[in-house]
Amino acid sequence: MFPLMLFSTLFSSTFTEPREQHWICNSSDASVWYSYCGRDIKKLYFNLYLSFNTLEFPTRTEVICRGSDDEYSFCRALKGETVNTSVPFSFKGILFSKGRYRFVVEAIAGNTEEMLFCLNFTIIHYPDIN
Repeated sequence: MFPLMLFSTLFSSTFTEPREQHWICNSSDASVWYSYCGRDIKKLYFNLYLSFNTLEFPTRTEVICRGSDDEYSFCRALKGETVNTSVPFSFKGILFSKGRYRFVVEAIAGNTEEMLFCLNFTIIHYPDIN
C-alpha cells in the first residue's frame, strides 16, 4: 500500500466550501483525490467521516491538540503558518473491498470550535486479487 502524506496549510479565517477535486496519486490498486474547504492551533481535533459506496460509518473524533502537554510540535502554530507533517501507515494484512471510499476530515480549532480546514478524499480501490 502507499503511504499517506498529510500536508495541510493554514488558510485565512474565511470559510470556503469544498470545490473541485484534485488528484494526489495512483497506485496499482487505488486512486486518491481530495478537495478542501477552508485559524491559531491551540485546541485541535478532527472529525472523521468514512463512507464506502452507499454505506456510512459512524463519525470518529480524534483530539490532536489539547492546549497543554501536546505531543505534536505544530500544536502552537499561529494563524498563517504552514504546517507540514507526514503520517506513514500501512494496511498490510487488511483486505479492502473493491469500490469507492469517501473520507472527509474536518479540523476544528479553538474554544469556539471554528473550522480550520476540511479535506474530502475520494479513494477508488480496485484490488489486484491473484
